[in-house]
Order: sequence, then C-alpha cells, then structure tokens
Amino acid sequence: MKAGISSISIYIPPLYLSHDDLADARAIPRDKFRIGLGHVNMAIVPPWDDTVTMAANAAEMAIETAGIDKDEIGLLIVSTETGVDQSKPVASFVQGLLGIGHRTRVYEIKHACYGGTVAIMNAINWVKSQHHRGKKALVITSDIAKYGLNTLGEPTQGAGAVAFIISDETEFIHFLPDLNAFYSKDVYDFWRPNGYLTPIVDGKYSIDCYLEALDFCTKDLQDNLIRETGKELLDFVDYFMYHLPFPRMAYKAHCRLLATLNPTLAEDAINRMYEESFTEKMKPALMGSEEVGNIYTGSVYMCLMSLMEEKSESLIGKNIGIFSYGSGCGAEFLIAHIGRGMKQQAKHLNFNKQLKRRKKITMEEYTELYSEQGASKTIKREDVISTDDEFSRYFFTGVNEHKRQYAKNRN
Repeated sequence: MKAGISSISIYIPPLYLSHDDLADARAIPRDKFRIGLGHVNMAIVPPWDDTVTMAANAAEMAIETAGIDKDEIGLLIVSTETGVDQSKPVASFVQGLLGIGHRTRVYEIKHACYGGTVAIMNAINWVKSQHHRGKKALVITSDIAKYGLNTLGEPTQGAGAVAFIISDETEFIHFLPDLNAFYSKDVYDFWRPNGYLTPIVDGKYSIDCYLEALDFCTKDLQDNLIRETGKELLDFVDYFMYHLPFPRMAYKAHCRLLATLNPTLAEDAINRMYEESFTEKMKPALMGSEEVGNIYTGSVYMCLMSLMEEKSESLIGKNIGIFSYGSGCGAEFLIAHIGRGMKQQAKHLNFNKQLKRRKKITMEEYTELYSEQGASKTIKREDVISTDDEFSRYFFTGVNEHKRQYAKNRN
C-alpha cells in the first residue's frame, strides 16, 4: 500500500455550446476551432451552478466511490482561480454543503492552473505524516474559465470540477515523488486583477512561458529518472498528458518534449516521432478537453479521467507522465503509477455519462446566459435537472445580504 489517490470523480455542467455554432456566429471558419484549437464543444455554466456547487458535486461522488464516511476526512483543500469570495474559501462552503465534521483542516489554494497539483502533493505529504491520525484528505479542483464575448479567448472557455480522495492506503494511483521536476518564475502571462470578471491574457507569451517551463522540467525529470531507475522518460512512461488550455496544446507540448529529449533531430523528424506516438500515448487523454474546454486547475486531471474512460482496466501497471502548468508561473512534471485499484474505480467512472446527459444550447441562449441579468429568464433548472439527477446534487439559489445561498437537490 502507498499514499496516493484512492478515488477520483468529475462533475461537468449540464449545458454545452457547439464550437461549430460559435464559429458560424463569429463568421470564423469552423476548422479554426476544430483543427486549429482542437475543440468540439464547450461546457456552459447554468445559473444554478458555480465554483462551489461543482466542487461539492464532484466531491460527494468521489467520497461515494471511495466507500468512506465523511467523518473519515481530516483535510479538505479546494484549488481554484475562480473563487466566490475574497476571504471565505470555497472549501468552507463545500464543508458546509457536504456536512464534513469540524475536526478538519480546511483551506483554499491559488496558483492559477497549477494549484490542483499543489493541493494533491500537499495532501499526499499530509497523509504520509504523523499528523493525519488515520484520516483521509479530500482535494477538489473547481473552476469556470470565462472570457469576454467576441474575444480571442472565447472559444477556450469551459467549466468543471475534479475531486480526489487521498489516502495512505491505496492501490489505485500513487506518484513517484522522488522523480518530480519543478519550475517557477515571476511572469505576467495571464492574470485577473481584483474586480475583474475575466482575466487579462498575453496568449503568445503564455505559451512561451509554458514551453519554457516544460523544457526545464523535462530535462530535470529525465535526469531524475535515469539516476533513480536507469531508464529514460520515453521508455518509462506509457501515456503523456499536459495541461490543456485548448486541445491543440498537446501537440505543441509533446513536440517540445520530444525536441528537448532529442536536441539533434530536425523538426520534420520530431513531427514524425509525434505522429508515431500520438494515437498510442496521447489521444486517449484528449476527449475531455475537446468536449468541455478549459477547466483551469482541473484540466490536466480531466485528461486523466478521459484516459481512464478510454482505457479502463488496461491501465493497471502503467506509468502516466503528467505535466501541470499554471500561469504566473509554476509547473511540475510528475509520474503517476496506476495500480490494481483501477479495476474497482472503473465501475464508477461517470465522465461519459455526464457528457451524454448534457443539453445543447443555442447562441441566443448562450449570449443571454453570459449576462447575469438574462440568466434566469433563459433556461430553468427544472427543465434541465430532474429531482433524481445523480450528478447535479447541489445548486446555487442566490445572494441574500451578501451571503451566497445553496440548496440540495431532492434526490
């Protein structure tokens, strides 16, 4: 038994917009979104969902998958860059909604899209310590990627939450922490000042920062791996996944990794290597990004959920390379090993089910939903979510005296 992830669940909002419809409305060729960015659809947040409800929905499913009681949780961390309050952490709202006990350490982490990995590593270190007293950790990544209408970032929007139970007794996923590679640097590539509803993005510079961090981490991880195991990265890792602000970023990232590991090869040779490895080592992890869009802190772990849906029990014994990047910037390259617990987890995967139950909205509905004033007039919760819905269990009901109000579905 080793410390790591004992269960994982995802929550995706029940609405989506087709990128074909968005392209047509913006008078942009469809291939620019489908091929240039790699998108098919994007998740849209309804008026009754927010960062808190998505986190709570994902978390409750992860707890049920793990088969544990809520009083077994001693640490609750939510990582987000779209919090709902400047002081009160999303984790506190989730604690109240789920009924998690008072003898629990509760806090929020922010480091752009890298924050989810920070939270997972903190939780693993906690369960390895003498301080967890047999308790387990609940880690949640929850975000809404929202950009302005008719902006360059608009087609990369998305929303969702991924939740993890971290335990010192798991046969599902454990990491190889002695191999982890880190990188950080103070940059302004993507940021959201206080009072701004949408971020400020220097897109080209952000990609440059991402690739610079990947270069550094790839070299470091390769050195660590050779020193610890005598094996090279491409031989040791069975699947690769990268933080994806858009699906096509996987191509940019993996080509960069291959070039870093093979500095004497020409660009056309690197592209051939990519084509040879894409279908086997990368494509199974892209479904979530293609269908949902960017979910910030949870994006790279949505890739993990996609891979599990695609490969199921065949992942047992495999090593997964995970590159996590967050603007600002921080990055970490880590390796996860999938154990025999994948067999049990496979019985509880719910990603494809959620994608299939979504309701497609029109451009007119999307434009109205973008405005808080029009949101409640367009799509009603009772028309989308039944009282026995197994995924949307908690919902946002409004603000009363500056206090956010929530309720539970009648299921």
